[in-house]
Amino acid sequence: MFSLSQFYRLNRRVVIWALFFGALWMLRDFFGLVFLTFVLAFVVAPGAEFLQRRLRLPYRASLVAVYGLLVIALVSFVRFVTPQVAGEAKELIDNLGAVEERIVDAKRVLVDGYPQLGGALKEYARSALDDETTARIDRTLTEERVTLGVPASADFDAPAAPETPLGRYHAIEDHLLLGALVSKQFARVRTEVPALIKALYKATATMLLALLFSFLILVDLARLRAQIRDLGESRLKDFYEEAAQPVVGFTNLVGRAIQAQALIACANTLLTVFGMLLLGLPSISMLALVVFVCSFVPVLGVFLSTTPMVLVALNAGGLGLSFGVIGMILVIHVIEAYFLNPLIYSQHLRLNPVLTLLILYIGYHAFGVWGLLLGVPVARYVIHDVLGVPTAGEARPAAAEGV
Repeated sequence: MFSLSQFYRLNRRVVIWALFFGALWMLRDFFGLVFLTFVLAFVVAPGAEFLQRRLRLPYRASLVAVYGLLVIALVSFVRFVTPQVAGEAKELIDNLGAVEERIVDAKRVLVDGYPQLGGALKEYARSALDDETTARIDRTLTEERVTLGVPASADFDAPAAPETPLGRYHAIEDHLLLGALVSKQFARVRTEVPALIKALYKATATMLLALLFSFLILVDLARLRAQIRDLGESRLKDFYEEAAQPVVGFTNLVGRAIQAQALIACANTLLTVFGMLLLGLPSISMLALVVFVCSFVPVLGVFLSTTPMVLVALNAGGLGLSFGVIGMILVIHVIEAYFLNPLIYSQHLRLNPVLTLLILYIGYHAFGVWGLLLGVPVARYVIHDVLGVPTAGEARPAAAEGV
């Protein structure tokens, strides 16, 4: 006969963690608010303790001071930065046609200087387009070939002078393929940018709620800690003993990681803004926001934030300014990788870059944006704390030295 109590005794750990993750799944719609509340509480607490220690302020007065500064910063962001970003994003959408022409011209200049790149770019464009689009382009090219008088037996892979029929055919092919590829990507931009602007306003409202909840938590933190410890003497004793220590360890790891990455993001954004000002790049507010957000994504963030900067630079100043932006990003990336990360990140989340990219790829496809933000801390916790694999620079456990 089935006994529920016996089943629980035999599978206690599995049942507890299944209920824990089930509760998280039920609260998934509020995860953004919960996460922001946790991050704000983790970041603000050291600031309040600093004011309390340095200025001899009462704990609650130091909390009010820190949160007052945060509210002022958030209101200033909504009042001044958000409309600027929305306006620059709209301007970018309006100029996408000009950007498309610039990209086609830049490709033509590049192929003229390096003819061997022409075939590779054509193959890439064809592989990135759907079958219907490539079939339509091929039909158009067949009509153009007949109109130009290029025989079907001609060597279409051979280089040809621009003024010859085959050269004009190559120019039309390049324009159709690259134009279709750019139009496909820009159609996504036109669709997603308005949604991103709405998400920006929604994130601001969520931030206000997170500020309120984190303030209430920190004001009453001592009593909350005591009440949580009291769970160890209640009917939830099993849950407390099983989950309390791993959850606290994981949240501390994520908190330290976000705290360190926030400092890196601020430094990275300041350096990028300084570089954009030196280069005379427009739409700085929008690009700075993109850089700041993407800085929270390890390794992949630098590629995500570079693309809009290069597009804006290409439209504003052509290939020269685009290469200037790429050079600036490389310099900043070297500074971040060899100075900021070792200085700020210290021993946190030391994972192989290839493994990091793999984790980000899997995390994004499995969990979307949350997979990008939390995939690396979660993987580091599982690999190091759960599986016991030592991180870079750590000594191997004594039991494993002879293995």
